[in-house]
Amino acid sequence: MQYIGIYLGANPGNCSALTQTVTVLGEQMAKAGYGLVYGGSSQGLMGLLAESVLSHGGKAKGIITEQLIPQEKPLAKLDELIVVDSMQERKLLMQQHSQAFMVLPGGLGTLEEAFETWNAIKIGILDKPIGFLNVEGYFDGLFTFISGCVTRGFLTAKQARIPEISADTQLLLDSLMLSEEIIS
Repeated sequence: MQYIGIYLGANPGNCSALTQTVTVLGEQMAKAGYGLVYGGSSQGLMGLLAESVLSHGGKAKGIITEQLIPQEKPLAKLDELIVVDSMQERKLLMQQHSQAFMVLPGGLGTLEEAFETWNAIKIGILDKPIGFLNVEGYFDGLFTFISGCVTRGFLTAKQARIPEISADTQLLLDSLMLSEEIIS
């Protein structure tokens, strides 16, 4: 089974379109036969996505730090829960257990994971696709910043184009997994 590492918020946010999108994505993943690798939380968007994947017959693997267990309360019905000592170990295992990555709205932790994975692809440590699900323009400001990095010579245009960007869950899912098949 191929697994998609998804970085997203352990908080629900306040956008009803986002909760609907996360639920649809979970169903699409399960029906396509893709498993989920994520931060293990039962809270917020993380919990909603895992519940959706599982309720549609998919598989979900959580990777969480011992420190986060009390506040994020891992989902009890996961197919696998890996408890690690540090965030660095968590990110590394998520990268190792995933064939592709998708970034959904979230906060600092989501962006940290996304940037670390993007940078690992940029410098050649990883050869796996990554994409941003840009629900209601959530990442528009981020990609304006990235364009500024290119303009100022801190990123090449090729490096800025590493992630795919789409507001459509099915298009992004299909594109990432097609890219993964080409890489494999």
